[in-house]
Amino acid sequence: MKSRFSTFNDGVLFICKPESDHSSFNAVKNPTKKKELEKILKLNYNEMYRREQDLAFAESQGRNLTLKVKTRFRNQVTKFHQVLIEDMLYSIIDLDKDRDRSEMYLYLEEVRKLS
Repeated sequence: MKSRFSTFNDGVLFICKPESDHSSFNAVKNPTKKKELEKILKLNYNEMYRREQDLAFAESQGRNLTLKVKTRFRNQVTKFHQVLIEDMLYSIIDLDKDRDRSEMYLYLEEVRKLS
């Protein structure tokens, strides 16, 4: 019997935000270490196939689609958060929420490897 819930078994990701957004003179800080990030959520994910239209959408935004993942729907996730998978930090290009199936798709662009 098939479950009505999807399984997410490709790995674990963390939804994060920088601990402090700006330096003392109000310049935007870019985290270079894991300890500079505040982890908001921990989610399991499935890596998805990047379709041609997904790549074209990212390119039209002036971005590079590195990874597309599917995970459980969480209302508090926004495009302004960042995603940490192992040691790699990603920015969220776009968020596609499917409330009916309680899933969301994250379109990710690689930022940098963290220490």
